[in-house]
Amino acid sequence: MLGRLFSSETRVEMLELFLSRPDERFYVREIVRELKRDISGIKRELDNLEKAGLLTSTKVGNLRYYTVDKTFPLYPELKAIIDKTRGVPQAIGEALGSILGIRVAIIFGDPDVPERGPIDLLVVGRPRMAHLNRGIADLEIRIGRSINYLVFDEREYQRRKVEGDPFLREVLQGHTIPLIGSVHDL
Repeated sequence: MLGRLFSSETRVEMLELFLSRPDERFYVREIVRELKRDISGIKRELDNLEKAGLLTSTKVGNLRYYTVDKTFPLYPELKAIIDKTRGVPQAIGEALGSILGIRVAIIFGDPDVPERGPIDLLVVGRPRMAHLNRGIADLEIRIGRSINYLVFDEREYQRRKVEGDPFLREVLQGHTIPLIGSVHDL
């Protein structure tokens, strides 16, 4: 969707990077590695975004660091667009989607948790725990937030549901964001 609104896929990826991690700063080679894009295209888009006023840069030693300028007039709107189209839930859902054995995954809890606070995640299925642990650790680094996760196999989930487990009831009756499947499928 954003690719159709913006003429450059590199610019879209850079907007996603900077606006999904607004408290971080990045240098050119770091952005190249992160986005797996050509350095000339990255430099061109950094110049464009800096001239537009969305990014600021500072030179530290031999490196020029770029960061998002939160005082940019369109910052809140651009951040909201990125969050809605390629935000944290989508990033988590995409990462978990590559892990075999997950039937259902949901984010649960207070939707008003500060944007830098921990994310609570419920996974139902039989994923290989080594893959899940590695995937979650990579995600935490990428999105800059910690993820608290619980894993139930389907039998354990059903047992807790039938017994009226207070924790599970609270999770299911509260605010949830489905990432993979639906608890109604179980």
